[in-house]
Amino acid sequence: MTKNLRHICVLLCSFCILAASAQDKDQHSVIELILDASGSMMGHTESGELKITAAKKAVRNLVNSLPSQTVMALRAYGHQSPKENKDCKDTQLLVDFAPLSENRDQMLSSLKGLEAKGYTPITYVLGLASTDFADDGKAKKTIILVSDGKETCQGDPCAEALRIIQEGEIDLVIHCIGFGVDHATQKQLECISSVTGGQYFSASNAQDLSNMLSKAADAEAVKVPIDKGPGWLEVKGADLSGHEVINAENGEKAGSVSSVNNTIELPAGIYNVTIAGSQWKSIEVKAGETTVLEPGWLEVKNASLHGHKILEKETAEEFASVSRFDSTIAVLPGEYEVMFGPLTWEVKIKKGETTVLNPGTVQVSGAHYRGHPIFNESGKQVGSVSNTSNWIPLPPGKYSIEINGQYIEFELKEGQKKLFER
Repeated sequence: MTKNLRHICVLLCSFCILAASAQDKDQHSVIELILDASGSMMGHTESGELKITAAKKAVRNLVNSLPSQTVMALRAYGHQSPKENKDCKDTQLLVDFAPLSENRDQMLSSLKGLEAKGYTPITYVLGLASTDFADDGKAKKTIILVSDGKETCQGDPCAEALRIIQEGEIDLVIHCIGFGVDHATQKQLECISSVTGGQYFSASNAQDLSNMLSKAADAEAVKVPIDKGPGWLEVKGADLSGHEVINAENGEKAGSVSSVNNTIELPAGIYNVTIAGSQWKSIEVKAGETTVLEPGWLEVKNASLHGHKILEKETAEEFASVSRFDSTIAVLPGEYEVMFGPLTWEVKIKKGETTVLNPGTVQVSGAHYRGHPIFNESGKQVGSVSNTSNWIPLPPGKYSIEINGQYIEFELKEGQKKLFER
């Protein structure tokens, strides 16, 4: 090889390297951050800080730390309507895409008035967010979803994420951050990340969330397997009455499991499983693998004949009940409210565990047919006993009861039996 030819080869190699470098720069990241501002974000972190306060602090840290050329947008959900409105379209693009050099101040100011109020419509939000991006083939498009709870509206967010990837015309990856989440929510967020080639991160406080946001902003997509062979779904502690398994992509029943046969073979895909009166959504079954679900159990001792409604804490929607005839029920891991008349007993259900509520009971011997009203500490009537129903279960607390025109104050402890004579 002549000296001139070697020189030409060196020049060509240098040109190729420069061209590749320029192409890499063209493949800039465009990030949409989706922030949960639903009612559950009024809960507290392990340190006692409000979740919404910790989340806003973490987002501010991220926005201030990213390079000025980072193209970013901010969307929130659950921040406009209280849960009583049951608003499943409560979302807003607070800040549109622009380099942080142009919209950083807008990002920071939009966080100030953000309040946690309503529902968690993740499916609807992901569908809208996927259309927020400009049709720019050169950009690497990323959604970072921060949520402390699972879907509370119609649809399956993991099936929606899969649809976006399969049918969409943009190259998109979704990274999810679970902020102090229960087992069922973690499974759902992991599924969303998995089907899009994204990664799942977990955070429990403001510093954790700040760190995970930074990691998610730098995270690379992973290759999504395309094997569609069969896998298995197992429900540990399944009910004798059984749980329906539904294909989340087409809504068709795929089978069922029960305590008699708690494992089912399924084509790889996304499924929902009925647990009591609700559904465990976004369950990914992978080819050649067994996906295991572990619901929790709730038992109410001394349950009333009339029963106790079980409400989803964030939405206050009833999905099941227990009574003296059926005092134990399988439920999704999560936070709930068990009703004792107008009183609520908050409970956290963990996977694979039985949580027992042991209310105290109030009884009046020789009760009058007109009844004896019972009041809580604030003076609100919370129940009564009579000659036809002379006892009542109540959560621990301070109460008073009217007997023969006299109001008797008393404190009721868990499992305590309080007997009054008329």
